[in-house]
Amino acid sequence: MKNLFLVFTLLITSVTFCQETYTMKSGGRIFNSKEERLNSTQVAENFNQEALKLYKAGRTKKTVGNILFWGGLSTVIIKHLNVVNKHSDDQYAKTNNTLYFVGGAMVLTSIPIKIGFQNRIRKSVAIMNEYNSKTDEVSIESTDLMVNANGIGISLTF
Repeated sequence: MKNLFLVFTLLITSVTFCQETYTMKSGGRIFNSKEERLNSTQVAENFNQEALKLYKAGRTKKTVGNILFWGGLSTVIIKHLNVVNKHSDDQYAKTNNTLYFVGGAMVLTSIPIKIGFQNRIRKSVAIMNEYNSKTDEVSIESTDLMVNANGIGISLTF
């Protein structure tokens, strides 16, 4: 009987404290409750389908935003260097400015995309934390110390 009580008590305490909470930090990085960074495969293993779908959508938005931002910035820089090297002698030479506008448009388009990715990842973390708090919650309504002629015991009411 004592062994059964010990196993039951240890099981309840382990279930009560096994909740895993996740936090998102800058750049869409996800950390668990032990402050260990999770890579994308660990996120896929730990998140449910709804949260994982939002997480993947956020990562895709981040990738597209980075491609647009750095692609647009490099287009403007390369065009400018090309114009400077080509026309260093003649200051008033006429050049085609189309690539300046394309690069600028790419950079301006990337800004709202890069802002939106954090909202999706933050929402997926919130969904997962809410899911964990619902599934792992064990509430002990009361605990009583019982003493009678047979001995001492603890009463747990769920």
